[in-house]
Amino acid sequence: MATQQEVGKHLDLTDRSIRELLDKGVLPNARRGALDLDACRLAYIRHLREVAAGRALGPGGDDLTAERARLAREQADHYALRNAALRLDLLPRADITRAVTAAFQIVRDRFTALPARLSGPLARLTDPAEVRRRLDDAVQAVLVELAEERVIATAEDRADAA
Repeated sequence: MATQQEVGKHLDLTDRSIRELLDKGVLPNARRGALDLDACRLAYIRHLREVAAGRALGPGGDDLTAERARLAREQADHYALRNAALRLDLLPRADITRAVTAAFQIVRDRFTALPARLSGPLARLTDPAEVRRRLDDAVQAVLVELAEERVIATAEDRADAA
């Protein structure tokens, strides 16, 4: 039977390290001054093997297996994004922002033009149902116009010019 100091000397560790290994359950705990030197040596060697293999937390607190798994996920994500970009599945954010901004500008232009275009003809009408019908027709016409491919082309041209 050995003391913590004797085990520390045998394993070339400080008393504090021996206490930490005992607290963590790495070394087999026994009553004070009654540590089995052979059992402590074997437990410590097994612990070192586990740490070296990445299956256990080492003294630095690094979990090598978890870090390797995280690295593998990051690498897989990197290649997935790169492949998507090569397939042209991804578009640059700035290009999308310009195209969407241009498209909304076209929508704004079409709808803000409605009052000027409709005020004269609607001013002469006295039937609220007719006014509503003409307003609905004008809004629907703008929506149909906005759905056409030429609006998409105009938005792309405006985005390219910006």
